[in-house]
Formats: sequence, C-alpha cells, structure tokens
Amino acid sequence: MKKARFLAVCLGIFAVLLIAWRLTRGAQWYTAGMLAFAGIVGPMVHGWVLETNPHGEGVPAWVHGDDRVQLSIQFDALAVGLVPLLALLAATPGLRARRRATLMIVGGLLNFGVDTLIVSLFPLLVFYKNAFTDVVGTFLGLIAFVGAPVIIWFGLTFRELQQLLPSLRARVETR
Repeated sequence: MKKARFLAVCLGIFAVLLIAWRLTRGAQWYTAGMLAFAGIVGPMVHGWVLETNPHGEGVPAWVHGDDRVQLSIQFDALAVGLVPLLALLAATPGLRARRRATLMIVGGLLNFGVDTLIVSLFPLLVFYKNAFTDVVGTFLGLIAFVGAPVIIWFGLTFRELQQLLPSLRARVETR
C-alpha cells in the first residue's frame, strides 16, 4: 500500500469515526466509564476517593480527608484519543477482518486503561507537587493525548508492519 493511499484511507476513516463519536456522544460514555474505573483503581493505589459530582459542581474531584483535588482534565480531549487509534487500526493493510476487529477491541481497552491510569494517578501528581511530579505529569499527559494511540497501534500491528518492510526495502534498493 502506498503511503499516500494509507494516509487518505486513515484520514477518511478518522473523519467518519469522529462524526460518529460526536453523534453517539462517545466521549461522555468513555468519560463516565473512565471515571467509574478510576474511582475503583485510585483508592487502591493512593487512598483518595473520587467524587464524580461533588456538591453539585459537576467537576469530579479526588478527596482525602479535608484535602480536595479537582480533576482539571479536558475529558473530551482525552477521550477522543481513541478515535485516531481506531482509524489507524482500520486503515492498516494486511489485517484480516477478524484480526482487525480483535485489535480494535484490544486497542480500545488498552487506550482506556492508559487514560484510566492517568486519571487515577492525578491526585498524586497534583497534590504532592514537586519537580518529579511535574515531569511525570507532563510525560503522562503527552502519552495520553499523543503517544498512546500511536504506540498501541504500532505494538498491536508490528507483525503486519514487519511484513510490509521487505517490499518497502526492495523498492528503496531498486532506486
């Protein structure tokens, strides 16, 4: 598959998935699930409790005794990271339908897990603010918003991408 064709297919699928994401309110469902799981994982990791609708404010907050850390995360932006991952998996050449569907489910779950972990670690990164937590928080934000979809895609499709390399290598050598 030519790079231009892959890019066009990926962007076309991305556009369709993004429209579907908006129409189905996928971000709200994804965020609700992420907060529910973070509310289970977080207290086991650090002892803080997640209030998803504290005092009717509508902004989720981690609470530990009298301490309170509001989740200042753009959940719509975090949740939409799933869309490029699914578009990349849908456009990847060499995948049979069953494997593509399996990888899309596994990839979605892995992306969800990364996002849930970041939301779960939020009070540790914000309440205990220092140079280390600043670096780790920035790194995790970069991973969540940018890196995770591509890293997950590459990891899941490495076998198929490797099979494409000999044909790419042959084209380069003939030039």
